[in-house]
Amino acid sequence: MLVFRNAQKLFAPNLRKTLLLGISCCAMAAQAAPYIPDNDNTIITRLPSAVVAMSQQLRATEGSRNDNPQELFAQAYRSYQLALSEQDPRAYGRTLAIIEQWPDNVSKPVSLRLIAAAVLQHNHEFAPALDELRSVLEEEPGNAQALMIQAQIGLVTAHYPLTQKSCDALVDRVERAFQINCQAQLDGVTGKADTALDTLTQELDSGRPMSRQALLEVHITIATIAHRLGENDMAGQHYLAALTMAPDNTYLLNNYAQWLLQQERYRDVIALLGSEPDPTSNVELGVMLTNALLSSPDAANSNRAESLIAELEVYFETAYRRGENLPVKEFARFALDIQGRPEAALEAAMKNWTSQKEPSDALLLAEAAAAASRQDVIENLRDWTDSTGMQYAALDTLIATGSAR
Repeated sequence: MLVFRNAQKLFAPNLRKTLLLGISCCAMAAQAAPYIPDNDNTIITRLPSAVVAMSQQLRATEGSRNDNPQELFAQAYRSYQLALSEQDPRAYGRTLAIIEQWPDNVSKPVSLRLIAAAVLQHNHEFAPALDELRSVLEEEPGNAQALMIQAQIGLVTAHYPLTQKSCDALVDRVERAFQINCQAQLDGVTGKADTALDTLTQELDSGRPMSRQALLEVHITIATIAHRLGENDMAGQHYLAALTMAPDNTYLLNNYAQWLLQQERYRDVIALLGSEPDPTSNVELGVMLTNALLSSPDAANSNRAESLIAELEVYFETAYRRGENLPVKEFARFALDIQGRPEAALEAAMKNWTSQKEPSDALLLAEAAAAASRQDVIENLRDWTDSTGMQYAALDTLIATGSAR
């Protein structure tokens, strides 16, 4: 199956990536010591049952290096599918660890290199991901999956010539709607958002056959571009159409929840996300749910918000104390919207900006800079949006307000 947006799943619907980079957090000292539990009964974190089962299975084979390519591929595939279903960073790390056992004297199959590239992309290790893709494309220049992952990395990092090259190479290699959607995504962030919307809506109205996955991608792209342009009726219509098709798509949920929050539709955010029992299963969604709960006048919602805040604080602190890379985008949003700590939010948002430059990253940086009264950051963002042609009504308002001070 061809997967376009975010290109993280090679064999199933796509999911939203999570950035893992290091930064100081909460009230901890910058040189905090590694976290050591007080006793053996201390619960550090709760693992999904599937992750526990996989770990037990893998521990049974520890002590001897596996050099059987067929077994390694099967293990890597199972681990990757588990990572996709659970969205647990440990499962992504385990997948890479399995791939690293591959014998040096045996060439890695293309499918394994694609899995490696997708995991590296998920971890925002873009340079090594592109290296894996480059090796695939040298062997198979028309490999559509590699081209689509490469296009997405170009979009995330604002390496737009790379995305254009990848979109062009998809012509006649994928279903027509996938290639059109690729170009529309690029046009949507480079000053041609109206053209992108026209092209996609015409494709929908044309009556041409379209696969379910392609239709989902088109709905998501129309929704997100209309969202940024402030075309709320269109955005809402296509967000809901996409959610009907893929209610668990976390990229879609993230964007839709953000759109609802921007319209102060807090009840709808709670209805959308409120059934999730563990806010750390997707921290970005957990932070947005907490924001909505805090904005509700209902006492029960306020109590749940306080509980979620405590869980999220433990999540961020534990990740830092274990020496893990902190998801800085999520922490920036948490520090800004929940903790009211604009300086900490700006530090994290700037760290995030060094790695990824999607519209939501630009908006987060602008919001944090405005809250921290950092006009220099806002001016730099204005120059960047002018150079790229980025169109985002909420971002434009923040930049105009900040520049006028």
